[in-house]
Amino acid sequence: MRLFALAAVILIGGSLPADAAWKEYVYKDLGVAKYFPAEPKREQGVWGNGIRLPLSKLVPDTILFVTDGGVDYRLTVVDFSSRAADGANIMAEAFSSLAAKGSVQSRGFPRIDLGSESVYGLALIVDETNGDHTSSAVFFNKGRLYVAQAIVPKGSDGRNNSGIGRFIETVSFHLEGYGWDPKLNRGYPIGDDDPYDRDLGDSGITP
Repeated sequence: MRLFALAAVILIGGSLPADAAWKEYVYKDLGVAKYFPAEPKREQGVWGNGIRLPLSKLVPDTILFVTDGGVDYRLTVVDFSSRAADGANIMAEAFSSLAAKGSVQSRGFPRIDLGSESVYGLALIVDETNGDHTSSAVFFNKGRLYVAQAIVPKGSDGRNNSGIGRFIETVSFHLEGYGWDPKLNRGYPIGDDDPYDRDLGDSGITP
């Protein structure tokens, strides 16, 4: 259901491991599914802390997290449904705040799904001033900000953990009427579960 075209720089962990412990967890209330190496804990936090005069404001967020093999895996979801028109700037602000934490080693432009269903994001790897090594991918989709991070704390030996690449790559949006159907090789139109029922107007195009 997904195509995740990350820049090669994010493939820092080599090929995806076949470890059966990794599992996809679906959070329909958050509109997302995500692979974790173990069942993540869930907590509420506050988004915007540490950003000077944040455009995003200080707002509640939901954090899914687990630690495995010396790496902290974290997915943060922030509901900006009332400010969807600001999504591009809110995503850019999140990206900028992550980059400001240290020395940026690389950047990438991940893509999820195909065609009109594509969601493009921003990815980066940062050696932070506090000694942490952090890989992140940031998306804004249908009123929500998503920030996936694999954090190797200072002093941890997890920097070469192959799970880092796997975690950053495996994001899938689960929303009604959305997503690429690999069996039909086409996407569902937004708000409609029938992939053959597309409103093409007077374009003359036959689906």
